[in-house]
Amino acid sequence: MRLAILGAGAAGLMAAIWAGRAAPAGARVQLLEGAKEPGRKILISGGGRCNVLPSASEPADFHTQGSRNVLRRLLASWPREDQQRFFEEDLGLPLQLEEESGKLFPAAQRARVVADRLVDAARAAGAELLCPWRAAAIEHGGAEFVLRSDDGREVRADRLILATGGKSVPKTGSDGLGYQFARELGHSLLPVYPALVPLSTEDARFTALAGIALPVRWSARAGGKVLEERTRELLFTHHGFSGPAVLDASHWHARERAEIRVAWGGLGREEWARQLEAGAGGRRSVAAALGERLPARLAETLCQIAGVAAGTQVAQLDRARRDRLLTALADFALPVSGDRGFAVAEVSGGGVPLEEVDPRTLESRKCPGLFLCGEILDVIGRIGGYNFQWAWATGRLAGESALRDSAEGTAG
Repeated sequence: MRLAILGAGAAGLMAAIWAGRAAPAGARVQLLEGAKEPGRKILISGGGRCNVLPSASEPADFHTQGSRNVLRRLLASWPREDQQRFFEEDLGLPLQLEEESGKLFPAAQRARVVADRLVDAARAAGAELLCPWRAAAIEHGGAEFVLRSDDGREVRADRLILATGGKSVPKTGSDGLGYQFARELGHSLLPVYPALVPLSTEDARFTALAGIALPVRWSARAGGKVLEERTRELLFTHHGFSGPAVLDASHWHARERAEIRVAWGGLGREEWARQLEAGAGGRRSVAAALGERLPARLAETLCQIAGVAAGTQVAQLDRARRDRLLTALADFALPVSGDRGFAVAEVSGGGVPLEEVDPRTLESRKCPGLFLCGEILDVIGRIGGYNFQWAWATGRLAGESALRDSAEGTAG
């Protein structure tokens, strides 16, 4: 039995580990990576520290356009707590909680140790790493898969795992070629879009606020419906908006052009109304009232947008100006002109629909012997290690499944 795994990122490395451990005697596991070294995205994640996992998660932290029951089932195939034990006990890689973010980083605070431990574990399990080995074409005649590299080399396999990632951060090797291979092997594709991506604006009033960060309550809205809402931090940049709040919200805009609205400071309309009235019997200025909760430059900008002079006493606000100000404070539509694209997106959304894989094994329903895992599938998680959690879970399931029945057959 011969298994080829295309892509040595997070999902591919995990698939190689578990495939090697499940392989019957005489089986061959080959891990093919087009970049100069495996785990390039692992190495740049978390600012070079690699946020291996979130400290807590639930299915609501993930999005798919497909079945949420299938999504829950796949996440449950290897719960987050068991993944943490694998890294800490199996790989001997202690994880450390960053309290303010809820992320788990390696205690060494270096992404390199994560990538190296995964590569070492894959090799220890018997997987052969071919790197660089960039696939140019895949043929499937029914009996086997034939993979050809762009320099003329050839690998033949009875089974194939596509762990090619998406299109985000193409400098790491994620150029979207895996989607083409999936289509050629019989799959349909949902439109692929950048996710966990900063959003752009053409409004100079907001780019001038670059460097300011604060908590917001954000909501994504389309067709008169609230699609999602959460409280996280927003960061102003020279291009527009970023930070965990915007990255989490961005897929709604990228995919559905949803409007992103924010309540600055995380305060609702009534809370902002109380903030305006608090103290001095309404005699203090609007700027002073807002300054207790907002950075001064942002408060000034919001006053300008609402048509309220920052020096106006709160008691002097008429109803119209007060209403405009409260709307700007508690229900503000970010003036988004677009997103920064795949070059800086953390992950790609869309791709192979979940209904086209068997949730018990991740084997393709379109091409027997083909398995898919990681970012190529239509699932994205929030910022903070959730996409690694998805990659680890699906990589393990695909790797074990690809050789499990052959091992059972040999044992029988």
